[in-house]
Amino acid sequence: MAKSILLSLGVCLFLGACSTPEPQQAANHGMKKIRYTSEADLQRLRQAGARIIVQQPGYVIIDSDSTIGALGFKAESIQESDLVQRLVRIATANRDERQMAIDTGIDPWEVRGDTLIARAFDLQIEQLRSSGLTVEIIAENAAKWEDKQ
Repeated sequence: MAKSILLSLGVCLFLGACSTPEPQQAANHGMKKIRYTSEADLQRLRQAGARIIVQQPGYVIIDSDSTIGALGFKAESIQESDLVQRLVRIATANRDERQMAIDTGIDPWEVRGDTLIARAFDLQIEQLRSSGLTVEIIAENAAKWEDKQ
């Protein structure tokens, strides 16, 4: 009798461990696509603390939390094609500045003397410029530029 109870208990525990967990509500943070219609909309997003990763005509990709919904903006799912990187030329004075640029998360393609050629999101370009580096945008969309080469 004790064996059958233990066996039944073991089967119940095994089945419980193998069952599919209940789906949980998705987190209200991470990257989101937000459509905007004016410069004032962009300013409202920035003032709310949204970190704009990509800014394209008509939409931005932000890294923020659920406070954006409180401003009346509707968040959309992003597609890979929404994550546009710029092709940039970054002038650096020395190795430390090159390393600082790389530490922002840019995708370096080549180094030409004191110049880095890289792919970068708008947020990274802003960080580089605010740290005093000169950043020139070679192409607005690095992927399309690469396809033309």
